Amino acid sequence: MKLRHLEYFVAAAEELNFTHAAGRLNVSQPPFSKQIQDLEGELGINLFERERKGVALTAAGKAFLIDARGILEACDQAVRKAQRINRGELGELTVGHMAALTHDFLGQALERWHKESPGIIVDCVEMDAIEQERALLDGRIAVGILVLSDRPVLELLAAELLIEHRVSVALAKSHPQAGQPEIRLPILKEQPFIGLNRMYPAYGDWLHNVCHRSGFIPRIVREADGVGSALAFVAAGLGVALVSDPVKKFPARDVVFRDLVAAKPIRIPLGAVWKKNGLESAVVSKFVKTLSRVCTEQLRHQ
Repeated sequence: MKLRHLEYFVAAAEELNFTHAAGRLNVSQPPFSKQIQDLEGELGINLFERERKGVALTAAGKAFLIDARGILEACDQAVRKAQRINRGELGELTVGHMAALTHDFLGQALERWHKESPGIIVDCVEMDAIEQERALLDGRIAVGILVLSDRPVLELLAAELLIEHRVSVALAKSHPQAGQPEIRLPILKEQPFIGLNRMYPAYGDWLHNVCHRSGFIPRIVREADGVGSALAFVAAGLGVALVSDPVKKFPARDVVFRDLVAAKPIRIPLGAVWKKNGLESAVVSKFVKTLSRVCTEQLRHQ
């Protein structure tokens, strides 16, 4: 049985005249009647009682009409749903992020997304940058929000810069430089540093390059697996850390943040990353544009 059979049957049942029904579907009457006969033959029942003035539905035909209409309506809904998904109006989206770096804008972006695209549910999963990269390649998330770098894996993905965060120095309150409003980078040349490779892949190389431009090589004494542990190490006096501005809002006792001054402005780029030519490309594109607009607006108000 084909959908065409059901369409012909419903038209005939509603018109109760094969000629009128055929005209309604823009087909000639003989082929139309043949399709109805084929349908009855396949079902093994009579759907219509042929009368001199036209046709009438049998009891089986009346029951079949209800189900046939339901099937055609379900098919129509399936088509509309697929078209809406293709246009990026319906579906689900899983986004990976690091809360320490996205709390300034992600909530606002989600609020706007819900208003603009209520048919698409966004699920946010907190994971570090390396986990995001793996999840993107595996298809477990559609969008990642992480620090952009020149890591080879990112060449396999599409990326868009969202915002460039300024860099601050995290120090223990007891640190000799804690009372300064800002700190020049060369002053830290003798200081031990806390590494943040989990948050910022290639952080070690980045820190090396930044410090090298100021005339020294940093000495990393501990590697932290996240903001909490990094700031705990700093609070304990084990070292200082260069962090992006959003980290300053992370609750940490016995830690102060000071503006970093260097010969060349230092920024940490945060971007949206997604799989090229993914199945959800239309939805992803819309979501990334929403993230970008919110970040741009925040920059204007700073």
